[in-house]
Amino acid sequence: MTPRRLLAPALRPGDTIAVLTLSSPGPAQYPEVYARGLRHLAALGYRTVTAPTTLGRSGWTSGTPEQRAADLNAAFADPAIRGIVTTIGGNHTAQLLPHLDLDTIAANPTVLCGYSDTTVLHHALRQTTGLVSFYGPALIPQWGEHDQPFPYTVDRFRTVTSATAAPGPVPPSGYVVHEDHASAQAAQRPRLTRRAPPRRIVRPGRARGPLAPFCLPSLRHLAGTPWQPDLTGHVLLIDIPDQGYRPEDADADLTHLHQAGITAAPAAVILLRTPDNADAFEDVLAHHTRTGHCPVITGVEGGHVDPLPTYPIGVTATVTDTGLSLDEAPTTSRKETSHG
Repeated sequence: MTPRRLLAPALRPGDTIAVLTLSSPGPAQYPEVYARGLRHLAALGYRTVTAPTTLGRSGWTSGTPEQRAADLNAAFADPAIRGIVTTIGGNHTAQLLPHLDLDTIAANPTVLCGYSDTTVLHHALRQTTGLVSFYGPALIPQWGEHDQPFPYTVDRFRTVTSATAAPGPVPPSGYVVHEDHASAQAAQRPRLTRRAPPRRIVRPGRARGPLAPFCLPSLRHLAGTPWQPDLTGHVLLIDIPDQGYRPEDADADLTHLHQAGITAAPAAVILLRTPDNADAFEDVLAHHTRTGHCPVITGVEGGHVDPLPTYPIGVTATVTDTGLSLDEAPTTSRKETSHG
């Protein structure tokens, strides 16, 4: 059973954000983009601090599991730190879970934001502490955009991480980025955008439940572990990764999650925008939801396609046809928390 919702204090300009690398050593691989991301957060009024493993590199991670977990535990324990933003995803965040100081984290709720492999941390912390964390922009891929972060990404991050009342509808972005980082970085210019296709209804309807965004292969890392979540009755937001993830991979992962009991009987299923093969991924989702009765929609903002909204995990959300509304406050005022 998931613990009672634990809200962090609202994040405000002037607050200090710890920038942490919990899996892949992105800052060591992309130092220019990393530095640009720090400058952009500073331009928005946030102070930033780093940790020993933020710039580290140890093989395919930024440090040992113990080192990375220690930096995360220290960020939660520090009363001066109001937010934690991951630099990038990866495939090894699950290694941190046995080394987390859950008592300290529960006693010091802090805005935690990241996506992709950070899925593992989000859902493990919610399952053990009830923390409402945020599936949203990471430092290198979003805050490190060449010219400036996309306005939609900035607006949704600031709106949702500071909301002490229900944020309401998640607005369509109107545009979508259709160029990879490498080509724009080589040309030293912002990535190109185009008009966004509309959200699509696979099965119409209205539903309400706790919001559960996740990267599809990353959530599978929690199956059969002490941190396995039960997302029955949730509004599932499925994020398809880039870099060679195929429809047949999604088919296998959806099967695994359903058979493990993690995603059985959802309130609604939403497929976020996919980097490519949208029709094929929609076909896979339609097959996996064919015997249900819940609303199913696709092409919603988020995931590995920019611009990126910020989704609070565990707050009540409502799906109505292609609309998605956040119906509960994702943060609380300072006076109601142990952070003062």
